[in-house]
Amino acid sequence: MILRTVLATGAAVAVLATGAAQAQHKMNIGMVTINDPQHAFTKHYAELINKRSGGKIQAKVFPAGQLGKIPRQLENLKIGAQAAFASPPGFLSGMNVAFQSPDAPGKYKNFWHAHNAFTTPKFRTPFLNLADKHGIIGVSIYNYGPTSIASLKPIRKLSDLKGLKVRVLATKMESKLANVLGVTGVPMPYLEVLPALQRKTIDACRSSIVVMGASKFFTTTKSITLIESGHIPSVLFVSKRWMGKLSKDLQKMVRKTGRDAEAFAGKFAYEANKKAEALWKKNGAEVIRLSAADQAEVTRRLAPLGDEFLGSNPKTKKMYNILQGVLKTASTKAP
Repeated sequence: MILRTVLATGAAVAVLATGAAQAQHKMNIGMVTINDPQHAFTKHYAELINKRSGGKIQAKVFPAGQLGKIPRQLENLKIGAQAAFASPPGFLSGMNVAFQSPDAPGKYKNFWHAHNAFTTPKFRTPFLNLADKHGIIGVSIYNYGPTSIASLKPIRKLSDLKGLKVRVLATKMESKLANVLGVTGVPMPYLEVLPALQRKTIDACRSSIVVMGASKFFTTTKSITLIESGHIPSVLFVSKRWMGKLSKDLQKMVRKTGRDAEAFAGKFAYEANKKAEALWKKNGAEVIRLSAADQAEVTRRLAPLGDEFLGSNPKTKKMYNILQGVLKTASTKAP
């Protein structure tokens, strides 16, 4: 009886040891957002990785900047100290300005038009490799959603924008976008925006309704206007140094899983944008859409900016033209 107990205990220890040994690689996935489409996507991706690798890779998600601010996490990817990072690709434009190619405003017909263009292999493959020489590759891309403007005072028509101080990204194209819409663009880090609105040093912020909802902007900005001037992609970036430690089969699986998870990500992001409208309304904010005539005028004013800033720049021209070509045939319906 004692012998059988000893043998059983030994067998159990052996099984546990084998399971532990199978987790050969830790895949820490970071981001600066939480409870949003990026968070949901990375959790889904991590579950698939853990299952498909048979436990050889242990993927874990760290939202809300737990692994550091964006510059730190990008540096971690370069040196292999962090496996993966989920983010809009524009934050990597310092490595390759061509990451700005999807930022051209006034080019997308709707959410699915943008998503289907981003995930088309002709665009997807070269775009995800833009930071290759910096030791970073992309394995997944999807459409996070359209831009909106949250404001202290309601913006019900295009003329209501005139003279407002609006937070924008620190790029020349964003500054020109602000001028074209009749507002004063104020470049500012995202984490500083809500306090600036509370102090009324700015009047509004141009970003995603989902992100601003998660940050509870509706406590300060009691209106949000769904001015679809552009769409924001999100990419899962992976460290090449970390990937280099994997077997060829596991490397292939990491890439394929990124591709496979894009369908889930697109559907989740689409639904999240609809739910965000309800969240703002539930918290007492007014959700506004411009008239068809005003929205058409916004598109007319903004559409030339991509050609001016991206189509004429030798560093962005190739990637920008590929995307514009893909947009001509991309479906506007859910895949």
